Amino acid sequence: MIALVKAELLKLRTLRSTLYAGAGLLLITLLTAGLAMGDAGEKNFSTPAELRDTVLAIGYAAVFFLAVLGANAAAGEYRHRTISQRFLASPARRRVLLAKLVTYALVGFVVALAVAAIAAPLAEAVVSSKGYTLDLGDAGLLLVGHITVATVLAGMLGVIVGALTRNPTTAMVVIFGVWIAEKIAGGWLGDAGHYLPFTLIENTLGLIKPMAWGYAALALSGVVAGLGLVAQRLTVPRDVT
Repeated sequence: MIALVKAELLKLRTLRSTLYAGAGLLLITLLTAGLAMGDAGEKNFSTPAELRDTVLAIGYAAVFFLAVLGANAAAGEYRHRTISQRFLASPARRRVLLAKLVTYALVGFVVALAVAAIAAPLAEAVVSSKGYTLDLGDAGLLLVGHITVATVLAGMLGVIVGALTRNPTTAMVVIFGVWIAEKIAGGWLGDAGHYLPFTLIENTLGLIKPMAWGYAALALSGVVAGLGLVAQRLTVPRDVT
């Protein structure tokens, strides 16, 4: 398992798309934390909680980054027909899928910490120059926890979507299509809509609060685990040629 995870990390490090995507996320982080916080003091944007929501929104960008990265990694091997060599090297297909899940959970953890470490101090510096504060004490630790848990689970969810669709384009359509569909139709489902994937992600981040964020994280973990089992049962035994 460790060897498989190392192989996944090596592949990720050697892809130019990883560098480009990472640079894009860094740019979003710097621009949002630096420019959006310049509006501190405007109506409904002055209390520490309101200001911290902007940092959580940057965490949402990290969520999408990991979901897309994980989906491309899982689906791309089928698209470029390199999955056959992967399974020849490691015939235990379930271990290959599990290694991808572990890898992108680890990557999500690192990315979340990096985003929080850049965005929170920069945002605090900007708002403090205008006489406000994000009050990064215990609330700061909670903010890091929100972003980390949501990003880790998003990376795993992306891998599962990629494994189920086996095509990067289809995976992107599914990810962004589900997000848009939830925004349009989520309210029609009543309380059941609170358990949709992206609603749970937003709840885990702390952007919305229909339930305690810990319960949302547990529910999201259940969704990831359930879809992971489906991916194992439906995609692992299938022919890859």
